Amino acid sequence: MRAPGRSELIVGYCDECSAHLGREATRQLAGGVASGLLGGGIALALPFASHPPSPPVLVALVLLAALVPVGVVAFWPRRPAPGHSAEGPAVRYTHEGDVLCANDRFATELARSNDGKQRLARFRERRLAAWLCLPGLLAAAAGVATLVVSSPLVRLVNLSPERISVEVDGRAVAGVESTSVESASAGTEVRITAGEHELVARAPGGRVVERAVVRVEGGHAHLFAPGSEGYCFWLESADYGRGRSGTPRREPLEGPPHFWALPSDLGGWFRPVPEQARSEARLTGGTVTVLRQGPCGGEL
Repeated sequence: MRAPGRSELIVGYCDECSAHLGREATRQLAGGVASGLLGGGIALALPFASHPPSPPVLVALVLLAALVPVGVVAFWPRRPAPGHSAEGPAVRYTHEGDVLCANDRFATELARSNDGKQRLARFRERRLAAWLCLPGLLAAAAGVATLVVSSPLVRLVNLSPERISVEVDGRAVAGVESTSVESASAGTEVRITAGEHELVARAPGGRVVERAVVRVEGGHAHLFAPGSEGYCFWLESADYGRGRSGTPRREPLEGPPHFWALPSDLGGWFRPVPEQARSEARLTGGTVTVLRQGPCGGEL
C-alpha cells in the first residue's frame, strides 16, 4: 500500500516465502532490542563511573554501541535460498509509485494482468527500517539526562564585593551575586560531572578573581568560594542521642584553592547544628554535620 492514493497490491506468498518474511521481521526486531539493550546499558552505566565522560562523548559512545546490532542486521552476509528471489518482501512500491519485483517473471505477469508496462529495474532488498535508529537515540537522550541528574552538586558562593560569573572548562555556567553574611540560601547550586575540571571566576570586567583546577567527586556535595580571602569555612559536627554531650566540634577547611568536597551526609549549609539534634535524648545516637562560614578570627 502506498500514499497518497493508497494504491494496494496483494501478493500471494507461499508458506515457505511467508516464513522468509517472518524471519526478516524477527531479525530486525532482535536488532532493535539488542540496540536498545547495549545503548541503554552504556547510557545508564557510564554516568556513574568514577570519571564519567562529557555529554558529547557519552552520546557518541552510546550511539556507537547502539549501532553495532543495527550494523549486524544490515551487513551480515546472507543470500536468498536456492529457488527464491528475496529474503524478505519480494515486491514493493518505490517513492515514485512504481512497483519493484525481485523476480522478473512475476513482474512480467503482473504487468500483463494489469495492462501495465514493464521496465527492468534493479531490486535491492531493504534490510533496515527507520525505527531501528530510535532505540539508540532514546538511549543517548536517557544517558545525557542520567549524567545531568547524577552529577554532583557544587554550591558557588561569592564573598567578593562584586557580582562574579563562573566558568567550568571555559563554559559559563552561572552568575553569582555578592553576599557577606552566613545564610542557608547563599550562593547558587550547579551540577558538574565528576572528574577533573577547571573553574574560573570572573569579575564583570573579565578580570579573573580565581582560577582553580579541581576534582569533583561523585556522591559528594562541593563548595567553591572564589575570592573569599578573609573568610573561613568549617564543618561543625554534634553528636545527639542518649549518652551524647551534643557539644559541637569544628573542623576548618583549608584553602586556597577555595574549593572543597564535603561529606556525603552533610546536614545543612551555613547554619548552626539544629538544636533539636543536640538536645534529643530519646534517640540511640547519631551525628549531624553542617557547613559554616564567617570572617576569620571570629566564631571559629
